[in-house]
Amino acid sequence: MVLKNDTVGNIKRVEKAKDGVDTSATETKGTVLIHSVEQLENYAKTEEAKIEELIKAIVDSGAKVIVSGGAVGEMALHFCERHKKF
Repeated sequence: MVLKNDTVGNIKRVEKAKDGVDTSATETKGTVLIHSVEQLENYAKTEEAKIEELIKAIVDSGAKVIVSGGAVGEMALHFCERHKKF
């Protein structure tokens, strides 16, 4: 596969990559009304858990490479690099 731009993460080369997954929606969007510090902390933990769950599901599917047509959020990138996928 030839990519027009450089990769976003630290992983620059993958050998024998046979699988690819397009994940265009790893960044949450919308409006959340938060009234307290506890709500903010719970929201952040929930968002982090959901993104980790998404990346873990891709890893568990056996995919070695993730190709995204859109921007990848910092948290999603963190979990991709943690699992050595990107």
